[in-house]
Amino acid sequence: MTAVPDIFAAWTAQVLAARSERWRPERDRAFWREKAASYDAAQPPLPHTVAWLRERLRGAASLLDVGAGTGRLTLPLAHAVARVTALDHSPEMLAVLRAKAPPAHLHLRCQELADALRDPTLSPHDAVLSAWSLAYVPDLREALVGLLRLARRDLYLLEDDGAGSPHVTLRRQLAGQPRPQRASCLRRALSALGASPQSRTITEERELTFPNTTALLAQARLPLPDAEALAGLRPHLTPNGAGWRYRWSFEVHVLHVRLGERP
Repeated sequence: MTAVPDIFAAWTAQVLAARSERWRPERDRAFWREKAASYDAAQPPLPHTVAWLRERLRGAASLLDVGAGTGRLTLPLAHAVARVTALDHSPEMLAVLRAKAPPAHLHLRCQELADALRDPTLSPHDAVLSAWSLAYVPDLREALVGLLRLARRDLYLLEDDGAGSPHVTLRRQLAGQPRPQRASCLRRALSALGASPQSRTITEERELTFPNTTALLAQARLPLPDAEALAGLRPHLTPNGAGWRYRWSFEVHVLHVRLGERP
């Protein structure tokens, strides 16, 4: 009989192999300290994902957003529930969220995820959302067990499997870097813990405009001659005056674990 690979050991090995060493909390905090001020401008809106989540939060009295950051999902979902906790370990990211004047029922909590999951003062919420927040967590088993414990009714995990913009995808292909398969790994890990996650793929779109070809190629940073780089992106480009309109779609993978009705 072929041995089944230990998904948790495989996840840990992948995380610890990251050259950025962002699995070290101080490294990850430094990363977000540098990115916080410009983060929102670099992120596409997620209207279809927000609409899907908002619909499923009906009847939930509380939401815990793990890795809430600047409130990309927290804020548009906040009015769907009566109590929201935004948890993040970056004070700079939470400072950006605070500057947006969130509603009074949205509470900010700055704490490392591992510490928060062990902290008895963090009470369970009807729904727990973890969007792109587990990629550099070495102990996936502990993280998922903790998230499941904190979710009274629903747990939502969001990932994109590294399939974002065409230029980043092409850059990875040229570098021979395998595409991460985090959504499938998370699904297998939840199943190994006895959970039964439902999977859904939500398609979102993004569009950028560039005044000229030079600006487009500077954004793409492809290790190719200009003509070849432009040809590689051509399926996603539309002429826009002297420049370009750059449009693509991407998929958000949602894993949903239904844990029971709220008491």
